[in-house]
Amino acid sequence: MLVKPAPKPPVEKKIELPPPVIVTGSVVDDKGQPLIGVSVKIEGLATGAVTDIDGKFRVQVANEKAVLVFSYIGFETQKIAVGKQTSIKVILLPSANSLSTVVVIGYGTTTKKELTSAIATVKAEQFNAGVVATPADLLEGKVAGLNITNDGNPNGKASVTLRGPSSIRAGAASVPFYVIDGVPGADFNLLAPSDIASIDVLKDASAAAIYGTRATNGVIIVTTKRAKAGQLRMTYNGYGSFEKVSNQFKVASADQLRAYVKANGQSFTPANDNGGNTDWQKAVERGTGFSQNHNLSFGGGTDKTTYNGSINYLQNQGIVKSSDMKRVIGRLNITQKALNDKLKLDFSLSNSVTNANLLVNDIPLSSANGQSPGLFKSIVQYLPTRTIYNPDGTFYNDPTLKLGYNPVGLITNDSYKQKVNLLLGNIRGELILPAGLLYNFNLAYQETNTDNNTYYNSASELAPGLNGKAIRSTYEDNKKLFENYLTYAHKWGDKHDFKALFGYSIDQTTTGNGFQSTNQGFISDATGSDNLSLGTPSGNYRVDYGNVNVETLRLISFYSRLNYSYRGKYLLQASLRRDGSNAFGTNKRWGYFPAASAAWRVIDEGFMKSQSLFDDLKLRVGYGKTGNSLGFSPYTPLTLYGTTGSFYYNNAYIGAIGVTQNPNPDLKWESTATLNGGVDFSLFKGRLGGSVDIYNKKTTDMITTVPVSLINNFVNTKVENVGSMTNKGVEIALNGTPIKTKDFTWSSYGNISFNKNKITALAPNLSKIYAGDPEGPGQSGIKTSIIEAGYPLGEFYTLKYLGRTNGVSTFMGANGQPTTTPQSTDQTYAGNAQPTYTFGFGNDLTYKNFSLNFFFRGQGGNKIMNASLASFNQPTQASVHGVPALTLSEPGTDVNAYYYSTRYLESGAFIRLSNATLAYKINVAGNYVHGIRLYVTGTNLFIITKYKGVDPELNLNIDNQASGQFIGVDSNNFYPKTRSFLAGVQVDL
Repeated sequence: MLVKPAPKPPVEKKIELPPPVIVTGSVVDDKGQPLIGVSVKIEGLATGAVTDIDGKFRVQVANEKAVLVFSYIGFETQKIAVGKQTSIKVILLPSANSLSTVVVIGYGTTTKKELTSAIATVKAEQFNAGVVATPADLLEGKVAGLNITNDGNPNGKASVTLRGPSSIRAGAASVPFYVIDGVPGADFNLLAPSDIASIDVLKDASAAAIYGTRATNGVIIVTTKRAKAGQLRMTYNGYGSFEKVSNQFKVASADQLRAYVKANGQSFTPANDNGGNTDWQKAVERGTGFSQNHNLSFGGGTDKTTYNGSINYLQNQGIVKSSDMKRVIGRLNITQKALNDKLKLDFSLSNSVTNANLLVNDIPLSSANGQSPGLFKSIVQYLPTRTIYNPDGTFYNDPTLKLGYNPVGLITNDSYKQKVNLLLGNIRGELILPAGLLYNFNLAYQETNTDNNTYYNSASELAPGLNGKAIRSTYEDNKKLFENYLTYAHKWGDKHDFKALFGYSIDQTTTGNGFQSTNQGFISDATGSDNLSLGTPSGNYRVDYGNVNVETLRLISFYSRLNYSYRGKYLLQASLRRDGSNAFGTNKRWGYFPAASAAWRVIDEGFMKSQSLFDDLKLRVGYGKTGNSLGFSPYTPLTLYGTTGSFYYNNAYIGAIGVTQNPNPDLKWESTATLNGGVDFSLFKGRLGGSVDIYNKKTTDMITTVPVSLINNFVNTKVENVGSMTNKGVEIALNGTPIKTKDFTWSSYGNISFNKNKITALAPNLSKIYAGDPEGPGQSGIKTSIIEAGYPLGEFYTLKYLGRTNGVSTFMGANGQPTTTPQSTDQTYAGNAQPTYTFGFGNDLTYKNFSLNFFFRGQGGNKIMNASLASFNQPTQASVHGVPALTLSEPGTDVNAYYYSTRYLESGAFIRLSNATLAYKINVAGNYVHGIRLYVTGTNLFIITKYKGVDPELNLNIDNQASGQFIGVDSNNFYPKTRSFLAGVQVDL
């Protein structure tokens, strides 16, 4: 029997795998500049790399069949097959319509392509250049519908109004709500402009309603710069600036005044003319102001840990002597990934220390010895025929204190120093959970310590005979915030994309935790306000403890948002927020704020494929409701007790305590509902793009103080919800690139917005509110504006000027007849203080390494009451106080020349060349310095206007004018705007 041999086992064939391939290279833009942080991914895998500060990358691929995907925000994504290449140079082209640009929407981000609401984004390279004391100045004229004004005060605050006023209250009630790196209500002064990457403005309620009770005036979200993995960077940016006054109030000189007084049969008293020939404006101003800014930032890290930080120093020397500001800001951020990259923790710490020398105007003192201590009033009112000093070197003062104060004395004898220490620390976490869930939390603490030191020395006209008076105060405000929210995202194929967000937050703010103390009668002025114990007051002196109270405001919120997209072209968004606040009546503490919006990406429809005109076309519509609880004391709806006089008891006067505020348990927040429609478009392969928005915004339950009967109330006023107003408008924003060649590019951008405001209702017991009291001589208590249903906020209500009768100003009486003895009943409606349109227009030109950009902005359709000119135009008083140059052409018999009337209503229209910058970039081939940029900038270069005052762009924060009841009035208190020229350098290390 034959035995078959066992079969041989099959021979295993070894498969030789090709060795991995190392690919290196660089990524540049269309101008040849390296791009930092470009994502280099291997198609189909999650692995890859990012480009370093020189735009270089190194990545390992499995074989030659691999495909690399290069992506970067704002640029077209590019795919390149590796093949036989081991070194690749990639040129990324700018995206035609930048649809991939990330937009911050509150509690998350989206792309420009997916937006359903009116949101404007301004990147760092688009910010206004110049000496910027507050980040709000970066946006002047840049966003359609956002009106920002400021004066030249280095310690001033910009007034910001979005889509017209939404409240008749002033101050914080009328400004947008700020969010910094996800921290709602963070202080804008914590930021140096060089640290900001972008600012997103949520303009309509469908976008802003996610912030509920604080979003009526819009929401401004600031995102700071962050380091990228694999990127090691250090950048220095610094400049020095010289500033001069751009315009002065035109006053009569000493010789002109003497000639006018003589020609009109008047004469000076010896006290009013001691041979002086003084220009008081020049006497209180620096010939040239100097400012400087230095910013050093750094960052780096790995795919697990990134860090970045910066330190900024700003010295802004005001053009008025004794006013200046020095600020140091330090920021540090660390981001750490853990749990196999499922957990990301972000730790941030910011500290800002501001030391300010403020003017006497900024002292919270309405009057002293019966006269306003306003510096800018004094420099016009004080006679130029007086000298600054007496022969013995002391200040020449008016012994009656009725004709103003020696302006040089005001800035020499009276000091007001303020130190503000701001600290913000926050921890943010992001945890990836199973089933498409993502958990976020944000824990933040902000503390503000404010020290005020005021000293009136022994020669001060504001504290005569007191041998020095000192006021010191210190207050702490703090904010505690905890937010957490859960998001869910899921896609069904390529058709359905669903996202949901649910969150809860608690926000507690405590203000006024501190004290004030005073003393007077100092032996020497040497210690100023530094040692109160050295004072020895006489008589029945009582320490002034101030009127600041400790107040705690709590806000508890529940919020949610749903997003749905079908095929990426039909987009829906809905949100709902429920807020509870202790600042409102016990019956009205909770409110609901819903919003919904939708968008149709028309460009993605089949019928659009055959056309070549549009690159992008999207229609949007949205509706939402927001609230306004900003600027509120939590004690507003409560019964308050305070000092109500004194009574005599047991041979002494004792302070009486009584009710000072009526309760209102039904007080609720102002609410604003907005309907917005818009279209976004891009034409001619991205050469022209923009958006158009139409909105209708209605505010109801406006809050103000109203008169009430004493029959059922403790006092005769109460804070109530009183009425409504509307804002209707159109916004147009355009951007284009008319020329684009290899070496030369010209890009242009602009915006214009139109807004019409109207009060639609007031309470039955408050049919009219008379507002705007410039307190001119002989006109104390005369109002220049009126708030009434059917008219806009800021409607002027004044006398109608007819000319002169026998050399005396004549006005139209209520009976239709001319009169030279007008009464308040003769006042009539005279025009609107609000601009009907605002605009901005800029151009960027680049040629090789040179760049030039310039930006215009302006407004029109509004009127200004030139109360400064009116108040000082007193021909019959030319021998007792200074007069404007206008008076020199007036008859000396006109006793009515200074009356507020239509004569002093002027057009507020203007066009301003806001800033222009010329820069040159030097590419450095080396291991230490990677690039140098040299630049020169001019700001406020010229203005075209018919306005006769200092400047038509009034800062509404002056005299409590912040979009409240007192707007459009130029009232003797305007810090001069300056024209500045700066030179700077940026070095990338």
